[in-house]
Amino acid sequence: MAALCGPVAAQVQLLTPAQRAALSSDAFELEIFKDRFEHEVRFRAAAIEVAWGAEAMCDHTTEIEPFVLWSLHAMRKRMGSRQEAIFKRATGMDEKWRVVWVDESVPDEVKIGDAVVAINDMPLGGSNTRWDLQAVFSGSAVVSVDDEAYWAVIAKVRQQAVEGRPITLHLEGGRKVEVSTQTGCDGSVTASAFDADPDKFWRQGNRRIKIPANAMLEARTRDEFRWLAAFGTFFQATSKAVGRQQLAESVGSAFTVGRALTVLVPGSGLVLGVAQAQTERALAVDGIIGSADLFANELVVALGGAPEAGLRFVERMRGMQLKTDVFEMNEFRLGSMQEHVRRLQELERLQTGAPAKP
Repeated sequence: MAALCGPVAAQVQLLTPAQRAALSSDAFELEIFKDRFEHEVRFRAAAIEVAWGAEAMCDHTTEIEPFVLWSLHAMRKRMGSRQEAIFKRATGMDEKWRVVWVDESVPDEVKIGDAVVAINDMPLGGSNTRWDLQAVFSGSAVVSVDDEAYWAVIAKVRQQAVEGRPITLHLEGGRKVEVSTQTGCDGSVTASAFDADPDKFWRQGNRRIKIPANAMLEARTRDEFRWLAAFGTFFQATSKAVGRQQLAESVGSAFTVGRALTVLVPGSGLVLGVAQAQTERALAVDGIIGSADLFANELVVALGGAPEAGLRFVERMRGMQLKTDVFEMNEFRLGSMQEHVRRLQELERLQTGAPAKP
């Protein structure tokens, strides 16, 4: 907790012990809420960047908006009135859908914090209560909050962009701003820092993926946020998409090192051939989940990140015994990922001409 000093500290000394305790608690929660909110924004921005970067790998593509909007409606867990008030103080957020991240392609007239009341004349929806009676048997929350109405609008907006209609943001106060889009993987990979099921991975077909909040909140670097987003994106890039432009006819249950890079990194084909000639071409992985690990590794590299970013991330979560559902690795799956990273590092060395590590 940040220490109070100066005139503020002097005023605190005049409070009763109960008042000082309440203030300390509020200050602590302010920092917690601010940190969680910043994590969620960084993750959602990474999900958009990954969707753009993985376009060539996906069977189904669409036009993706270059901004992130956020509202209290995006929370997957209800807050009490006191906590909600503290959260609003910490973040400046409220029930309105506000701009929290923009790509450099967005016009300067759109500012962080602007409230968006509609997109393409469609009002943005609120949240609804989600009931899942099956959760009784899985240990999940029976009642949670879902912002499905918002994502329904986003899906329509993306389809209109595919058909040639530009995205028009209707800002509070009557301003309208057109923004350009970029082609990327269809569907959305999301995570909520305020989740009724923070340890659960959730999938709605290939339209929407929810990453466990526990994993998202442990991410620290841009590469780690991107790795998580890429993991979810794998389920929108079907095995047919992953294999269609590559050396084998289909992926099956295994990935070979550099398959994503063959498609996503220009000029990697010749170097990739050298790397594959030195080792076996196939990596045995633990089903589709293990394939998502390797897809995420390669996509992070294709976006300019470190090959070992995802591995270090999952090893850290494993050491903490963090409850993260599909990211909890057994020895076999972890070993496959370690070998995959080693091969990616070798491929990177061949591409750059760097000397081999001892």
